[in-house]
Amino acid sequence: MAAPTRTVILAVDRSQQAENAFDWYVRSIHRPENHLLLVHVPEGPTLEMNKGQRMSEGEIQKLADIEKKENEEMTSKYQAKLTSVGVKGEYRVVYGKPGEALVEAAKTENATMIIMGTRGMGTIRRTIMGSVSDYVVHHSHVPVIVCRH
Repeated sequence: MAAPTRTVILAVDRSQQAENAFDWYVRSIHRPENHLLLVHVPEGPTLEMNKGQRMSEGEIQKLADIEKKENEEMTSKYQAKLTSVGVKGEYRVVYGKPGEALVEAAKTENATMIIMGTRGMGTIRRTIMGSVSDYVVHHSHVPVIVCRH
């Protein structure tokens, strides 16, 4: 009898820390029966976040082009990483505040765990700006692994 599938959410962005978390996952806990879901929450302005706001046709198109390019780059980058290590997974973009969006994705996908990197902000900067990993650790209904390297 095959082992039950577990869904693992791996938060990805453009940072080296996200790549390190991916590498750690593959090296340390990946199993063939895992369903790996690479989740990206775009930072900065997106079309989704600007719905209902007055924007010119040109502004909308510019935002759409930037978002499309960034999503294509991220998809390509992580698809290549998945292929190079022989891991099956899918890449998904979700919108919202990063911490909230990751916690919600874990609920929606019935995830077993969330894995993420940390940017290693200092105490003062984290206090002022908040921390995505801190939010996820305190609000997730599943275990969270924060990779610090």
